Amino acid sequence: MKHTLFVPVLLLVVSCGKKAETITPTLGPITESVYASGVVKAEGQYQVYPTVNGTVTVRLVNEGDTVKAGQPLLRIDDRSSSASARNADAQLRLLEQNARDSGPVLAQLREGVLQARDKYTVDSTNYARQQALWKQQIGSQNELDQRELAYTTSKAAYNRANKALAEARDRLRTELEVARNNLAISAAGNDDRTPRSLIDGIVYDLMIEPGELATTQRAVAVIGSAADLYLELEVDEYDITKIKLGQQAYISLDSYTGQSFEATITRIVPLMDERSRTFKVEARFKQRPPALYPNLTCEASIVLQKKEKALTIPAAYLIEGNEVLTAPDVRTPVKTGARDMEKVEVLEGIDVNTELYKP
Repeated sequence: MKHTLFVPVLLLVVSCGKKAETITPTLGPITESVYASGVVKAEGQYQVYPTVNGTVTVRLVNEGDTVKAGQPLLRIDDRSSSASARNADAQLRLLEQNARDSGPVLAQLREGVLQARDKYTVDSTNYARQQALWKQQIGSQNELDQRELAYTTSKAAYNRANKALAEARDRLRTELEVARNNLAISAAGNDDRTPRSLIDGIVYDLMIEPGELATTQRAVAVIGSAADLYLELEVDEYDITKIKLGQQAYISLDSYTGQSFEATITRIVPLMDERSRTFKVEARFKQRPPALYPNLTCEASIVLQKKEKALTIPAAYLIEGNEVLTAPDVRTPVKTGARDMEKVEVLEGIDVNTELYKP
């Protein structure tokens, strides 16, 4: 007896298909903003550069000290300038002595004038007497000529002596004035060896220690306002035309994690940095953080426009900036408005009930 074996065959038909992801636009707030990075700056903040080279002998202030305009910051030992100042002082003392009438130079010349005057007086008297005798036909022509020659010679010598004395006085006065100016310049050099603060403010940094060499090419300190701090932001050239004075900005600081501080745009520097292709924009806090220091880094979101009830879609649903998919193969043109990092406002082309397909 044969047995027939029936093996059931189960045919499983699986239909595979993935439903397209769709959304509808939503009504809600949107804020369009421009990103910027920057640092905190002190008003009037500047770097102090020495005007002479030399070794720092002492620091007269420390970081964090409050200083007044003109207050010394440190001293620099510039031996060549010190020697020049000593030489200028010695030269001035010598010329002051020589310029006095009792000084050795003028005293000698004045003595020469007195001697020349005495001889001129004698020769003048003898010449006059000889002229009188000659009129009385007493004496010879030779005697008269000799007296005249002596008179003429002594007169010229007396005039030369007076001229030499006058010229010496003028020369010494001029040299004395030059020496005084040289000493004043050397005294100014003393100030050069003591860099001073240009403003009332705070010493934010001292970059040199006693014993180190200070040069005119290296900053030795950073000084800025004690109270007035602002934000220096860098805005990309692509966004700079969107920035206006008075715009609101939200500032985040690494030192205040999770907090945001409101600021206002106060200045736009119109010159682009060619290396970074950015513009400097200044902003000031509406309410400063409790503790704030120069050179703290920050990030800013500068508000261009804010709307409370806008028709928005996710930015990922926008095709080439001006189209959306209203069916799997149907592109619909739209007009867009404000946008942020995640969504875009749609002004025309769709409404709140339009079903959109993700590209």
